[in-house]
Amino acid sequence: SRHCWTLLVVFSLTPETSLAAPMPADGTQYVSRDTLISQLASETNLQPKLLQSILAKASFKPAIIKRMTTAWESQPYVKYRPLFMKKSMAEKGASFLATHHTVFDNIEQKYHVEREVIAAILGIETRFGERQGKRPILDSLYTLSTGYPRRADFFRRQLAAIIQVSRQDQLQLDTLKGSYAGAFGAIQFIPTSFRDYAVDEDQNGRRDPFNSPEDIIGSVANYFQKHGWQYGKPIAHWLPINTTLSTTWERYDHGKLQHWVPLAELRRNMSASLKNLPAQWRNEDLVSIISMKTAKGKQLALVQKNFQVIMRYNPSFNYAMAVTEIAAMWEREKFSVE
Repeated sequence: SRHCWTLLVVFSLTPETSLAAPMPADGTQYVSRDTLISQLASETNLQPKLLQSILAKASFKPAIIKRMTTAWESQPYVKYRPLFMKKSMAEKGASFLATHHTVFDNIEQKYHVEREVIAAILGIETRFGERQGKRPILDSLYTLSTGYPRRADFFRRQLAAIIQVSRQDQLQLDTLKGSYAGAFGAIQFIPTSFRDYAVDEDQNGRRDPFNSPEDIIGSVANYFQKHGWQYGKPIAHWLPINTTLSTTWERYDHGKLQHWVPLAELRRNMSASLKNLPAQWRNEDLVSIISMKTAKGKQLALVQKNFQVIMRYNPSFNYAMAVTEIAAMWEREKFSVE
């Protein structure tokens, strides 16, 4: 089944805000509809009467609160990887790349983001547009704005954004469906990401994340470009199981990407583990080391800054590594992690 919760874009990158922070996310509606309307009206240029007419159609769904705490990204990679690394993904992706090769040619030339990475994102998010989510976006964002205190401010911003975007891009808000977290379309952008990064690549006057291959592929490419994607650079590479970290690297928390050094510096300290890297790994590249639980047990991986860019789409090591491995199914020489 489609894992619509994969796109919780930048949750970990958004500062915690307080709306009755001590209250648990227990399925209770802590903020009334009228209070929400007042908040939205004061934070946007939308009129209260318009907001009232829109939100009158929204329903509070306690089940959405529960789903927020069960995302697959929290699973070890050994369990996460099989969800996507399968024959059907490779075959559908190859077909999608072939069908839209002209669009990919143009997008890759314009934005300098590899087509395999874009296709991997679309494969994980919606199986190349086949599974775009079944939950009414209005219900999801209304529920999370009023019943999920820890992130209520964040989701209220998403609710405001989807109302504004629906008017700008002619999206039917009454029938708009997506993930339980409010992500929508083949690209599964949350509303603020759609507002800021989606593009009208087919130049028909509206951004269509559901049916326009140009807009869909172009929007992902634009997001990556704007967040610093380095074209032609590697993403990740598994280090040998018996890798011994230098004293310096032993001190770092390998569950977080907090320390980056030029590959040349790391090679001076860990030459044995890094001697067989593919040619695209350059000494001047900024790199880091992470730890993940794979079928081989605890395993270290060398990652380049592009890995962190993928995590801007979804702040999860699992997600970024899966994107890399899926891309390698179609372009092994460039993206292989082995």
